[in-house]
Amino acid sequence: MRSGLAKQASDAVLAMEDQRKQQAEEKARADQEEQARREKKAQMEQSMDSSAQDRQQSAQAKLADSADDSFKDFMKEEDGEDELGDADYQESANALAGATGWDQAKIEHNADAGIKQLTEAIGGKKVIASVQHMMGSLR
Repeated sequence: MRSGLAKQASDAVLAMEDQRKQQAEEKARADQEEQARREKKAQMEQSMDSSAQDRQQSAQAKLADSADDSFKDFMKEEDGEDELGDADYQESANALAGATGWDQAKIEHNADAGIKQLTEAIGGKKVIASVQHMMGSLR
C-alpha cells in the first residue's frame, strides 16, 4: 500500500513538473513573439520616420531650388538687366555714372547681390538651412 501511495505521489510530482515546464515553454514562446512584434513595430516606425525625413528633405530642396529660380526669374525681368549690352543703354548709363561719379559695374554688382540676398531671405537656402538646424536640434 505504501508503495502504491509513493508511486501515485511520484507520478503527481512528475506531472506537476511537466506542467510547469510546459507553462515555462509557453511563456518563453509568448515572450519571444511579443519581442518579435515590438521589433517589427519599431522597424516600421523607423521606416516611416525615414520616409518622412526623405520627403521633408526633398521638399526643402525643392524650396531652395525655387528660391534660386525666383532670383533668376526676377533678374530676367529686372529693368535694364537685358539691356546691359545695348549701346544706347550703355551710353545713358555712362552719362549717369559720369554725372554722379558712381562706378556702374560696382552699382550693378551691389544691386544684383542685394536682390539675391532678398530672394534668399524670403525663401532661400539660408532660411531652409536655419529651419533644418532648428528641427535637427528638436530631435
